[in-house]
Amino acid sequence: MSTEVQIERREVNERSFVIATLSSSNGVNALSSETVASLRRTVHDMGAEGGGHALILRAEGRCFSAGADVKEFRGFSADDFRQSMRNIADLFLEMLECPRPIVSVVHADAIGGGAAVAFCSDYIIAAETAKFSLPEVHRGLAGLGYLLPRLIGRHRAGEMTLLGRSFAASRMHEWGLVNEVCAGSELDERDHALRAELAVIAGSGFEVAKRSLSCGMQMPLREGVQAHIDAQAAAFERFRQGGPASGGGAAPQLVS
Repeated sequence: MSTEVQIERREVNERSFVIATLSSSNGVNALSSETVASLRRTVHDMGAEGGGHALILRAEGRCFSAGADVKEFRGFSADDFRQSMRNIADLFLEMLECPRPIVSVVHADAIGGGAAVAFCSDYIIAAETAKFSLPEVHRGLAGLGYLLPRLIGRHRAGEMTLLGRSFAASRMHEWGLVNEVCAGSELDERDHALRAELAVIAGSGFEVAKRSLSCGMQMPLREGVQAHIDAQAAAFERFRQGGPASGGGAAPQLVS
C-alpha cells in the first residue's frame, strides 16, 4: 500500500500553515510513485494563490521515511526506473524552488530518499533519536551526490554517499544539515514555536528569500546575483506602488 500524504491546515495569527503527514500501514512511509506525485502536488499548490504561508512535513510510524519503494522496482523496465528517478529528483528541485518555506519535523529515521526530502527542506527539526542515512550504495546505486557537496562539502558528502553510513541527528546538526535537535517529546513544542516565528514574516519576504536561496544552489555566482537583484526589485516595486505585501505582514523596509 502506498504511503498516504494527509493534508490539513492550521491557523497561526491568521496565517494558514499546510501540514502534510506521511503515514503507512507498516510505518516505514516508503516513497512510492503515487506518494511522490502527491508530495509534488502539495509543493506545487504552495505556490498558488492561497496556497499557504508555509509547508510543514511530518510523519507517523517507525520512520520519517525509508526512501524509495523498492518493491515497485521489481516490475519496472529500465525506462520506468529512469522516470521514477526523474520524478523524485523533480520533487527535490521543486522543494528547493518553492516560494514558501518548507519545514521537516523528523521524529524517526530518515533513510535514502526520506533523508533527501528532509535535506531539501528549508528547516529541519529532528528528534535526538532520529538517524539519517543514504544507503543506496549498498544496492549498487547512489544517493544525493549531486546536491550534498553544495551543502556540506565534497568529503563529508562522500562519507554519506560512498559509505552509506547512518548518522545521528546530532552529527547532522554539527554538519549543518539539521537546524534543531531535541527530545522526541519536545518536537511539537519546537514545531509550534517555529510556526509562530514564521507567522510574523510577510509572504513576500519568503518569496524573495527562497528565490535567492534557490539561485545560490543552482546558478553560477554572477547569474545568481542578478536573479537575486531582480527578485528584490520586484518586491520593492510592489511596495512602492502601495500594494499589500504578499501573504500579509510587514512591508519591505528600506535599510542602509
